[in-house]
Formats: sequence, C-alpha cells, structure tokens
Amino acid sequence: MGDIFDQFFGGGGRGQQGPQQGRDLRTRLTISLQEAYDGVQKQVTVRRPERCPDCDGAGYPEDADVRTCPQCDGQGQVTQVRQTPLGRVQQTQQCSRCGGDGELHSETCATCSGQGQVREQATLTVDIPEGIRSGQTLRMDGEGAPGERGARNGDLLVEVEVEDHPDFEREGDDLHHRHAVSFPQAVFGDEVEVPTLDGGATFTLDAGTQSGETFRLRGKGMPRLRRSGHGDLYVTVQVVTPESLSEEQRDALEAFAEAGGEEIDVDQGFFEKLKNSF
Repeated sequence: MGDIFDQFFGGGGRGQQGPQQGRDLRTRLTISLQEAYDGVQKQVTVRRPERCPDCDGAGYPEDADVRTCPQCDGQGQVTQVRQTPLGRVQQTQQCSRCGGDGELHSETCATCSGQGQVREQATLTVDIPEGIRSGQTLRMDGEGAPGERGARNGDLLVEVEVEDHPDFEREGDDLHHRHAVSFPQAVFGDEVEVPTLDGGATFTLDAGTQSGETFRLRGKGMPRLRRSGHGDLYVTVQVVTPESLSEEQRDALEAFAEAGGEEIDVDQGFFEKLKNSF
C-alpha cells in the first residue's frame, strides 16, 4: 500500500533511499556443555565480502576519468511518468546505467572488477555467554558484508550448537544425571558424591532407597542465560548388583535373605532370586 501512495504522490521508491546497508551473514559454532556452563571466548573463521582495499569500495581506480551519466544527467535516479486509468503516475527509480552514482568512469578496478568488494577470510573472537542453549544465535554487529558507500556493514549471526555430554542430559536450565550406588548404600543410606559441571556435590541417600528414585539438587544445573541463578540437577539412582562376591559377602547376604523368609538356590544365582523378591 505504501508503494501505491508513493506512486500517486510522487514518491521516489527505492531510488530515493539512502545507501543500502550490507547484508547479514551466518555461520555455526559448536561448543561443549562445559563451555556453555562456564561461558567462553571462541574463534570463528568466515569467508565474507570486504571493501576492496585498492579502490576503497568505489569500484574504479582513483585516476579514472569521470563523466556525468547521460541517462540520469548526474542525478543518480530517473523519473518515469505513466498514464493509467487512475491518472498520471510518476515513479522515480535508481538509474540503471550508473547504479545511482550519477557518474560513469573510464575503467573499473582490476582487483574487484568494479564490484567494490572482494572475498576474504576473517577470524573473529566470539563471546559465548554462560547458559547458552543449542539453536540460539549471537549477533556480532558490523561483522557482516560491507554496505554501500556511507552505509553500515551488515551483522554476523553465529548459531551455537552445544554438544551432548556423557554424564548429563540437559533440559532447559536443568541437568539430569544417572548415578550408580551399591546395594548396601541403598539399604542403609549414605552420603553420596555426584559430579557436577562445577566440581562435585553431595546429597543424602535415604535408607531403603529404590532403584530409579530421583533426588533434586537445587542450583546445581546450568546458569540462567543473562539472568541470575542456576537450574537444578536431578540425580536418578541406579542400584548396582555386583558381578562377583567373596565367600563372606555371599554368606552374609544369604543370611539376610533367609532372615526375610527367602529360600535361596545358590545355583540359580543369589541376586537373580533377590531381585525377583523386590
């Protein structure tokens, strides 16, 4: 609708806009979960257009001959008037011959072939904030493609991918961890130490804990992105059955089972029988 009003009231359309801003560029960066927890500086290498160093983006040598564009008479834009059923429509557009410069030059820059830009490889340092998640994008102002003369550069958009961790699964700002405990620890209870991304933490394993129960450690998860505080760590306990027993351990556990009214067939396997009894 804006274009229609511009046409009827003599608007210039694109031809009257200022120099065009450079386009945004995109790249990807993979980091570890530990780096996402701590926050880190990483380097990214991108191949991007840059202003030609030989002509400073002009597209022609400094000593090239210059003449006024005859198509637009040096205005950089041309006006067309058309008769329509609704009346005369005036439309101003950028001059196609001089590209809006209003001038023509006797030769073009040999380095950039008159484009004013060359493709170069650039290595940049990116600040990764604490708590960033996979799929989130960081914006680096002015690190994209160069704009037309007098216009700002575009931005570089860095999409972050956080790798999976062998010990933790992430859900938002929370972490989940599966932790193995022994049968005696589950029966009698214990102070259990578990890993975290900030070293380690302990929690109290209640007596009689069943395999699969989950304990919540507040504030031991991921930092909240650009906010204070942390998520939580959820520890799911897995009671581990030993693969082999000493004679003394076997006698003690058989006595334990018999005290509970269980008949143990040693050939069948004590722990197979024991697991079936729970």
